[in-house]
Amino acid sequence: MRDTIDNSSDIQTDEWSGYKPLTSEFTNLTQKPSGKKGGNFPLMHRFIMTFKAWLRGTHHHVNNLQAYINEYTFRYNRHIMKRGIFENLLAKVIAHPPKTYKSLYA
Repeated sequence: MRDTIDNSSDIQTDEWSGYKPLTSEFTNLTQKPSGKKGGNFPLMHRFIMTFKAWLRGTHHHVNNLQAYINEYTFRYNRHIMKRGIFENLLAKVIAHPPKTYKSLYA
């Protein structure tokens, strides 16, 4: 958290005891109970449950957890893209003005 979140940010976490030491550094950190089956944090609960289901269903075991988390996050962030990769690339190419060879290698 120290490396990626600004100290003045509003942060809401569950009551895990590991967050307690951070309350002195993050003044806007509030802790509340997770609730039954993550009821107070529904989006986080859904993200974690789908990650666990994807991990167990697709890969069955893990050697390097961070690599799997990176892949899942990449896929999750792009799940709203209904078009294919080619259509997305084509739309991005069309949206920007053309570049000359000289401007790329000047």
